Amino acid sequence: MNNLLQWMERMLLPATVRIVENRYMQAIRNAFIGSALPMIIVGSIFLIFVIPPIPASVSDGVLGAINQWLIRYRPILFIPFQFTFGLIAMWVGYGVAYHLSQYYKMDASRLGLTSVATLLVFCVPIGITGDGGLLGLEAIHVSQFVENLGAVGLFIAILTGIGVVELNRLLYRYGFIIKLPSSVPGNVAKSFEIMIPAFLSVGIAFLLEWWATASSSPQPLDPATALTMPKVIMAKLGFLVQASDTLPSAVLQIILMMLLWSVGIHGMNVVSSVAYPLWQTNLQANIASIGAGQPATHIVSEPFFHMYAHLGGSGATLPLVFMLLWSKSQQLKSVGRVSLMPGVFNINEPITFGVPIALNPIMVIPFLTSPSVIVTLNYLVMKMGLVPVPTLQPPLTMPVFLGGFLADGSWRGAALQAVDLLIAALIYYPFFKIWEKRLLADAEGVVAQDGDNGTIDLHHYPSCGTSEK
Repeated sequence: MNNLLQWMERMLLPATVRIVENRYMQAIRNAFIGSALPMIIVGSIFLIFVIPPIPASVSDGVLGAINQWLIRYRPILFIPFQFTFGLIAMWVGYGVAYHLSQYYKMDASRLGLTSVATLLVFCVPIGITGDGGLLGLEAIHVSQFVENLGAVGLFIAILTGIGVVELNRLLYRYGFIIKLPSSVPGNVAKSFEIMIPAFLSVGIAFLLEWWATASSSPQPLDPATALTMPKVIMAKLGFLVQASDTLPSAVLQIILMMLLWSVGIHGMNVVSSVAYPLWQTNLQANIASIGAGQPATHIVSEPFFHMYAHLGGSGATLPLVFMLLWSKSQQLKSVGRVSLMPGVFNINEPITFGVPIALNPIMVIPFLTSPSVIVTLNYLVMKMGLVPVPTLQPPLTMPVFLGGFLADGSWRGAALQAVDLLIAALIYYPFFKIWEKRLLADAEGVVAQDGDNGTIDLHHYPSCGTSEK
C-alpha cells in the first residue's frame, strides 16, 4: 500500500491536478454547483409534493384520497418542477459560459445570456413544413421544447457555453467588435461590443440546427418526429449513458473518487466534472417514468452516490467518527469531536485530513473498500427491486436516514443506509484499532519495529509519522 500511494502521488497526482485545474472542467463543475444546483434543489422540493412517499396501491382512507387527487392534478403540479429542475440544460449552459468568462475576465453575464439564446435556437427544429409552407415556433410543442432543455440537452448546453465564450474571445482578440468612444457609458459600450459575437453565435446555431433537423430527422419532416441538435447528440452519446448505468461503471467511479481523495484531491469534483451529465440524464429519466406511472429503472445517478455511498462524506466515514469519539487516543478523540457535526451533514474533510486518511496506507484500505462494497451491494439490491432506485436529489448535506427516505421516497432507502453504515463500521473497525494502537505506541515513546513481533513500521512514511501531543 505504501508503494501504491507513493506511485499515485508521483504519477497520478500531477495528471489529476491538470484535470482539476483545466478551465473547461472548472467551468462545467462550477456550472452544475453554482448555477444548476439551486434549481435542482428547488425542483426536488416541488417533486416531493407531486410524488409523495405514498404507495400507489393505497386507495382507501386519507392517503387513498390524496393519491386520487394527485392522479387528477399531477400534470399541472409538475409545472414548477419542469421549469426548475426540468430546465437543467439552460442553467448549465448559462453557468458554463458565465464561469468560463470569469476565468478569461470577460463580460460573464452577457456571455451567459448569449449562451442561453444560442441554446434556445438549438432546441427548435428548423425547416419543418406544413400545409401553409415553412413553420416556425409552431412546429414544436412546448413540452418538446422543455424536454430539449432538460437532461437531453446537457451535452449541447456544455458545448454551447464553451463555444460561445471561445468565439467571443477569438473575435475580441482580432478586434471584430464594435468599439465605442470612451465617453459612452460603460453598459452601453459593452452592449455594442457583444453585438457581433452574439449575432454570429446565434446565427451559427441556427444554421447548425437547420442542418441537424434536415439531415437527421425522418423524412418527410414532421413536427412530431423532427429531431433537434440536443436529441441528435444524445442519440450519438446514448451508449455512454447506458454504460454509466452499470455495476462495473458504478464501482469504477467510486474507486476513482476514493483513489483521488487518498492523495488529497477532491475525488467527487473530478469525477462529477465528467459524469454529472450522465447522472442527471439517468435521474431525469427516472422522474419522467414515475410521472408517467411507469417504474423507474436507472440506478446510477448523483443521489446513488451522495445519499448511499458518501454517508458522513466521501468514504462512508460516519461510523469512523463515532469510533474516534470513543478512542483511547486523545489525538483521535479530538479529531472525532471536531468531525462529528460536519460528518452528520456529510462533510468529512476534518476526518480525512485529521486522522489522517489521505496518504495513510493503513486507513486508505477501508476508505477504498467501504464505499466500493456499499456501491456493489446497493446496486444489486436496487437491481433486484428490493429497494427503489433514487428519484429525487436531496441536498448533499442531508443527514443520513432522512436523505435515504427522500431519495427514493421509501422507508427502504433509510433501511439501506442503516445496512450501509453497519458495513462501513465493520470494515473500518480493525484498521481503526491498528492506527489507534500505532498512535498510542508513539505517545508512549515506543518505536514500532518491522519484524516478527507483528507491529508495523511506518516511520519512513511522512504522513503516518503523526504522534500524540
